[in-house]
Amino acid sequence: MESKLQPQRTGRLIMFGYILLFLAMVGLDQTTKYHAQRQYMTWSHETDLRSYRGDSYRVMTWGVSPSLATEKGMERSTMSANWVDFHLTYVRNPGAAWGSFANTPEHIRLWLFYTVTVFVSGMILYLFRSSHPGQRLARTSLVLVLSGAAGNFIDRVLLKYVIDFLHFHWKIFGWEYSFPVFNWADVAINVGIALMLIDMLLQEVSLRRGAKQVALQQPSAAP
Repeated sequence: MESKLQPQRTGRLIMFGYILLFLAMVGLDQTTKYHAQRQYMTWSHETDLRSYRGDSYRVMTWGVSPSLATEKGMERSTMSANWVDFHLTYVRNPGAAWGSFANTPEHIRLWLFYTVTVFVSGMILYLFRSSHPGQRLARTSLVLVLSGAAGNFIDRVLLKYVIDFLHFHWKIFGWEYSFPVFNWADVAINVGIALMLIDMLLQEVSLRRGAKQVALQQPSAAP
């Protein structure tokens, strides 16, 4: 009897872990966005959500970047050939990833995002329920994507825009690029997608190994 109950308890603990992961990621996303809003938004119009001013805080720099040189009053000749800047920069994103659909009329844009988010969330929950309990990597990836979608959905419902604040700017081997400002919900979504791809790759490798073993075990055809 005890041996039968043990797998059930393990399954419940794992499911509880998925729920905790979801709540932790949504909580981290909303807490950091709240902090960014309070610390780095310097002015906001009372009615026009697109009229605001946000501040930027340099967290770290690898090498000597233009912003670090300006901050320290250093000569441009001291700048490194390769550098990476990481700032906390307050940005309001009324659109989707990288500001796409930001100029779509609000009554269309918001309901479009609401519909897409609800549909995608339903698909994720369906895939989670239909997956095997042993597919822990796949289920973890789905939970991360769902938590990221939920974090940005909360912003759109309460604020009509998404708060972004993580900003990387770099110059490496002559390639200078300012990466679009993002947030922890975006990180959860992208990590979840990456884990999903890794899980698919591992499953494909496992299937090919299994097929190869079956082929080796089969007796060869008589001459």
